[in-house]
Amino acid sequence: MKHPVRLWLPVLVLILTAIPAAGQEKPSAKPAKSDKPQIPTYTNLCKLPDQVTLATLSNGLTVIVQENHVAPVATVRCYVKITGSAYEGKYLGAGLSHVLEHVVSGGSTSKRTEKEIEKIIDRFGGATNAFTSTHLTAYFIDCPAKDVMTCIDLVADSMQHIIFEPSEFARELKVVRRELADGEVSRRRVQWKMLKETLYTLHPIRYPTIGYLDVLNHTSNETIMEFYRKRYVPNNQIFVVVGDVKTREVLDAVAEQFAGTPRGYETFVPLPEEPEQLTPREAVREMDGKTYDLVLAWPTVKLSNPDLYPLDVAAYILTEGDSSRMVRRLKYDEQLVLSVDSASYTPHFAEGSFAVMASCTPETWQRASEEIPKEVYRLRDELVSPAELAKAKKQKASELVFRQQTVQEAAESLGRNFLSTDDPLFDRKYVEGIQKVTAEQVRDVARRYFVPSRLNRVIIAPPGGAPKRTGQETGGGEEAVRAVKLPNGLRVLVKRHSHLPMVSIQAYVIGGCLVDTPETAGRSALVGAMLDKGTARHSAKEIADYFDSIGGKLGMSAGRFTVYGNATVLKDDFPKAMEMFAECFLEPTFPEGEFKKVQALTLGAIARRADSPQAEIFEMFYDNLPPTTPYHVLQGGKEQTVERLRAADLRAYHAKHFVPENMIVTVFGDIDPDRASALVRKQFGRLKADSRRKPVDFDRANAIPKTISRHKKTGKQTGMVLMGYAIPGILDKKDHAALVVLDAIMSGYSYPGGWLHNELRGEGLVYYVHAFQITGPAPGYFTILSQTGPDKIDEVVERIKKNVAQAKAGKISKEEFDTAVQMVISLHAQDNTTIGEQAGQAALDDLYGLGYAYDKTFDARIKAVTPQDVVRVAKQHLTNHVLVTSSPGSP
Repeated sequence: MKHPVRLWLPVLVLILTAIPAAGQEKPSAKPAKSDKPQIPTYTNLCKLPDQVTLATLSNGLTVIVQENHVAPVATVRCYVKITGSAYEGKYLGAGLSHVLEHVVSGGSTSKRTEKEIEKIIDRFGGATNAFTSTHLTAYFIDCPAKDVMTCIDLVADSMQHIIFEPSEFARELKVVRRELADGEVSRRRVQWKMLKETLYTLHPIRYPTIGYLDVLNHTSNETIMEFYRKRYVPNNQIFVVVGDVKTREVLDAVAEQFAGTPRGYETFVPLPEEPEQLTPREAVREMDGKTYDLVLAWPTVKLSNPDLYPLDVAAYILTEGDSSRMVRRLKYDEQLVLSVDSASYTPHFAEGSFAVMASCTPETWQRASEEIPKEVYRLRDELVSPAELAKAKKQKASELVFRQQTVQEAAESLGRNFLSTDDPLFDRKYVEGIQKVTAEQVRDVARRYFVPSRLNRVIIAPPGGAPKRTGQETGGGEEAVRAVKLPNGLRVLVKRHSHLPMVSIQAYVIGGCLVDTPETAGRSALVGAMLDKGTARHSAKEIADYFDSIGGKLGMSAGRFTVYGNATVLKDDFPKAMEMFAECFLEPTFPEGEFKKVQALTLGAIARRADSPQAEIFEMFYDNLPPTTPYHVLQGGKEQTVERLRAADLRAYHAKHFVPENMIVTVFGDIDPDRASALVRKQFGRLKADSRRKPVDFDRANAIPKTISRHKKTGKQTGMVLMGYAIPGILDKKDHAALVVLDAIMSGYSYPGGWLHNELRGEGLVYYVHAFQITGPAPGYFTILSQTGPDKIDEVVERIKKNVAQAKAGKISKEEFDTAVQMVISLHAQDNTTIGEQAGQAALDDLYGLGYAYDKTFDARIKAVTPQDVVRVAKQHLTNHVLVTSSPGSP
């Protein structure tokens, strides 16, 4: 299954009764009277593997701490149990938990105002957010490790002392109402909502997390505040801290922050059992777009049922990896689906489901909906092969390792595991259970649960495409980067980092839109997609089989400026994986049969752009850029350009651009650097140099001679705005750094914030608004994207222009500037925290001529920016622009 929420298993614990936090005195026979709030004591404390500590305070608060000293970062999280849409009792359908999430996250408390909280987080560059699901609400702040105590204070404060400031309350209610409206144009959200409403007829899991607008409108503010007072109590919360921290200091800090807050009444919300499904069900909806989205699902079991293990193995056998049954047959061989996936969802509080999700063209969706159940029912009729079973088990084992790389992933796993199983390290027990699954058990669960009479089918169709209802359908060592140049001119970067027993292999060549033209758009994308589709020695299936069998991940693709490949494997599989990776990257044969499949899938992906308002507006933006800039060339291509391409075109592309002078290879992870370098030299050293090759030119004209404004009328009930200004690329180091700071001032850095977010979203005008640079080695564009109501487009455009004018006029306070600089530096420190991310950044920087260590100079470059630099780049570059909008009506 794809959620780390499974079965309760006991852990051996060391119980220490009434352990006082540091600095507390032991109680005397006659304690002195004091007005100081009493600090709760730790009544239970368990030391677990992987430097995890599980503790309980006397007021009922659960605290989980994990030390991870790989990078100087940390995350602080709090999970509130017995919240979420399934636990709202008599207020079901109001979305109380979701509204509270908006109000509580960063809201004013009895200690600080909203603005003060925002300034504190911006000052140290924290990233804060929150989310609500069917059974919990969670809040988090990601931060530099040195600021973890401040974050503990802020999160704990929000969990206890929200004052529900009226203007904040009103603003967030307006945002939620806008989110409710915008959610109706998202196929993914609508699909998930329809599936729950179809699978469940009685259990409250069927109600949407966000609630219903008319129910919310009739819910009083006092009801929402009372829900906070009753559910946000220590004994209903799980406080998680992971990162470069000291456990004892964290435990003491958490206890101190909950001083004076007593245990609340225990909350019990009875959840009715879902009655057994007796006949098939179907839900159909038409939405704007050109493709079909299907879900076929069968009800299964709760988390506590041991059948979850063979059900999860069944899901992996069907769709995990290119060699899996459905992906190989339905996606590649028979071309019935554009994508297919499956999942066994087994929550702890409700009967779960086994679902297969697919996207199809109008020509294939009906046959796909017939063939998908046949593949599922094969599991009932025949035993899975020993190779398939072993592959699924290896994939699960490697998934556990890969899912522990960042502090955020680790914290999410610990918190969700404990909330659902009372064991924060349940993932380990879960993988052990997976390893015991037999082929007979997989067949047995398939026979008991995959029954035609219990099939649920959800269909999202394009306008006019809805089918008629039939009713009865069937802590480790780290070394510096070593840079090596092979005799053929190939650059190689190698770095040992033994935190986890895994290795990242990557290779890049300069290409993409730098070498494609509007007439050959999509060529690089097809080359990237075809690199693992066959060589002279291995077929596409054999390549996929190999990487799936070792639990590895292989990806070949193309970006705007490169074609690249990456493989992530366990340490023991590295030598053989390197050999197979190099064979794919250097020796693809571009088989005609596989090319036709990939070409058809690419054309399907192009058709799916019409399903998404965001994809539509970006394509419209790129189409209106000057033809001299590589950003005018659409990465994925156009229908007519992709249809014209042939396998021979890809072979010629590969021969011309996959040369050592145009390439870089990286190996980062738990390796011996000398042996890793030797393996690269063995596999890539045989590549012949091309002495006549000229470097790709990055200096491409991107100027916008005059402002362009275009509007597109769509069938989607939402408004989109995208505005872009020509700017220098990353090779203009000074201006690029100044533009980064300008971006942070106007709209936050990585996370929404700044002028635009505070003004437009604060007033409920938009669902989101954010500025960002679309740039690279070639000069690019400073863009501002927003989703709003169709009737608000003009006002949003004017507000954006007003904020741009404000920047050009230099109306930037010292506090705003200083906060932006600190925010950028701190948030950037939280990027590239996995070995794969670090390898990719080093490779691209070196390939573009900046040097593999260029990212280490980021802080200095940002600190060198002055307010005058920011105003200068705003005046110089934010002039003529391309403005594109879309909505159901005219502009």
